[in-house]
Amino acid sequence: MVAALNSMPPLNDAAPLSAIAIIEALAREWRRKCAVEAVAVTVSTNEDLVIRARVQQPAQLLLRAADFQSAGRGRNGRRWRAAAGDALLFSVAIPLSSASQSLPAVTLACGVALAESFAERGIAVQLKWPNDIRIDGSKLGGILTELVADRSARQTLVIGVGINLRIDDATQRAIGQPATALDRLPGAAVHSREQWIGELGSAIYAAASQFVELGFEPFRARFNRLLESRGELVDVLNAAPGVPPLSGHVIEVDHDGRLVIEAGGHRHAISVGDVTVRR
Repeated sequence: MVAALNSMPPLNDAAPLSAIAIIEALAREWRRKCAVEAVAVTVSTNEDLVIRARVQQPAQLLLRAADFQSAGRGRNGRRWRAAAGDALLFSVAIPLSSASQSLPAVTLACGVALAESFAERGIAVQLKWPNDIRIDGSKLGGILTELVADRSARQTLVIGVGINLRIDDATQRAIGQPATALDRLPGAAVHSREQWIGELGSAIYAAASQFVELGFEPFRARFNRLLESRGELVDVLNAAPGVPPLSGHVIEVDHDGRLVIEAGGHRHAISVGDVTVRR
């Protein structure tokens, strides 16, 4: 099923996204199971799917992509910044029959899937725990996962992906941290946005399906190989309300996807927090 819900022209010179082209770029396994929507402008693709899933669990897999998000967001409500047509912006909705206690680690599993998909195209990325995709210390993109229950308590997993395709000077300044984009990488620009979204969306679906069946364990070693700050001294802020900052060396992620920090001869497993490498 393909739905192109918005025929508005793009906000810059880029051609508008094509839902049909995204469907054609999906792996065959997911092409038959997934509905695809492509819109020019929305507040947030994640928010669109979350609102729907709160009313009723979707009947099938759903992928929603946009040229531009007026209020795109990342982890902890941080704003996602990208000019129209300058990023790969999409979210997927996955109806669940049940949800395990380890579900928060699905973010890490999806990071592994995206990193390995990029590697197939000759693009080596690293993963910053828990949800950033990075190249040489600069952010390429991120992942946002949310679990939603409808009026009948049926649950839906919503996974949002934002990947920088291009960054203009104004956006670079507004991001407030080192960032990079696919157009700066050799060979990356030969793929259309639809091709990228189809390939990366397929990787997300495959990883989430495996995670629902087997949990985080199949992804743990792979994530640790990709973990950007492994062995480095880091500061961890906002781990929990009232918890003081923690400084220590990154050891790994554990079986539940928690970040293990060694500080003062003790190991601490961090479930939430902002991690900064101390240079």
